[in-house]
Amino acid sequence: MDQQTITPNETMQLHELLNLKNLCLTKSVTMSLLISDDELKSILQNDISKSKQHIKDLSELMSHSPVMNSETTKY
Repeated sequence: MDQQTITPNETMQLHELLNLKNLCLTKSVTMSLLISDDELKSILQNDISKSKQHIKDLSELMSHSPVMNSETTKY
């Protein structure tokens, strides 16, 4: 099976989603340190775990982008 590639526009959209997920993960981790309620802390820990998986999945999709895999021009 041929390896599929994604378009530059899809790469840009994935990059934006990846940025959003990273920001949400950072906020959840920070908030979890400040929370004393066990139930809320459990919800945040679940969110942290899922966010890490989403980031991993999005990063994997980004690896199919020719834009991300092309060599950069050296000036």
